[in-house]
Amino acid sequence: MNFSFYIIGTPEGRYSQYPDDYTAPTLSNLQEGVDGARLVIYRDMDLVHYVYTERIGTNAILGFCLIFNKVRISKPTQLIQLFRFIIEKRLVESGKLIRYSENGVLKFNVKALNECVKDYEYLKVYINSEFENNASKYNIQPLTTIYNGVKASTSLDQNASDGQIVSMTNKYNKVIVNDGEGIESGYIPHVIESLRKKTEQKSEEIIELQSKLKKAEVKKKNITWVAVLGIIVLIFGFVLWNKVLFPSEVTHYETGEFVYYGPLEDGKPNGVGVAIYPTNDKDGRKYYIGNFKKGERQDSAAILFYQDGDYYYGSMEGDRWKQGMLYMNSDNSHFVGTFQENNPYTGKWYDHENSQKSYSLYEGKNTSGIKTFPKHLDNKAAEGVLGDRRMGREKELKGKNSLCKER
Repeated sequence: MNFSFYIIGTPEGRYSQYPDDYTAPTLSNLQEGVDGARLVIYRDMDLVHYVYTERIGTNAILGFCLIFNKVRISKPTQLIQLFRFIIEKRLVESGKLIRYSENGVLKFNVKALNECVKDYEYLKVYINSEFENNASKYNIQPLTTIYNGVKASTSLDQNASDGQIVSMTNKYNKVIVNDGEGIESGYIPHVIESLRKKTEQKSEEIIELQSKLKKAEVKKKNITWVAVLGIIVLIFGFVLWNKVLFPSEVTHYETGEFVYYGPLEDGKPNGVGVAIYPTNDKDGRKYYIGNFKKGERQDSAAILFYQDGDYYYGSMEGDRWKQGMLYMNSDNSHFVGTFQENNPYTGKWYDHENSQKSYSLYEGKNTSGIKTFPKHLDNKAAEGVLGDRRMGREKELKGKNSLCKER
């Protein structure tokens, strides 16, 4: 079967065709204005053009053109079905010329149609074989009517019969058969859209579940630390009851900084005792329970409570934190490690808002590989300087800027 075959379309938003020859102005004009899918039958003297185009994706067009000399197809609706099959089945499955993107949009896979020479050759052989093996299906016959030279056009809808279409080609040199909305209204796009909606719904459900899980983990984390605190309080309560409040000798001593209950030696707190701070304590302290030595807090396992619920548990030496745990109820975090000048020095910050993460300090420096800690673990804490967020001010500690709670 003798015919000229062209692939036409608008990859990259510009008209392109292969082969690119003298027919380009005519074919470019015949593909303009397509909305969905259509077949244009255009006669120029004894040349009959069959131009089928479909809109793909959002604003691209793909189609084919067959040009016959002195013959015509008497069953053009079968040609429409053939071209639709090629685009929506062969080309989509191949994925070389067009393909579905990850978000389900059909798009060109080439920048110009001269990149698909092999696809062109394959399709030309396939169409020729279809015509030769199914001649009666398309009923290709000699062109018997004489071209009247009148340039006029008409349109038909997709329900027009082959007889009606052929009859109009005898009167008009350009007949447009609108064939619905093309591939974008087909089965595959509907399936993809349905899957996209289900995926979005499942994604929202996953996000909601992750949020609930995170809250549950934070709650579990907080319950754990409350339980730890409860155990510590019970232990120190036992010590307080047996060795401080009701020992063989009870001492009540006011130091000016706090009220002390416990043993004295040379007029200074010495032994296991309790320090009760006034409500207007400048550092926000509430209770200290632990050992005193010559008036200083010195113990391997002391506990210091603050008015906002924060507490320090661990060893103290010369009135300073040495090694232990600083629990920050005020910003949902805690630090475990060593301290220097009452500042976190070497150890880890644990973020209660994300129980899977911790942030490392080494000799007061952030070694976590991150530029900043989470908002509630500010960068000053990351650099070994703990913010006195309760008091909202910085404190001087031995000539250094320190935001620590304790002096």
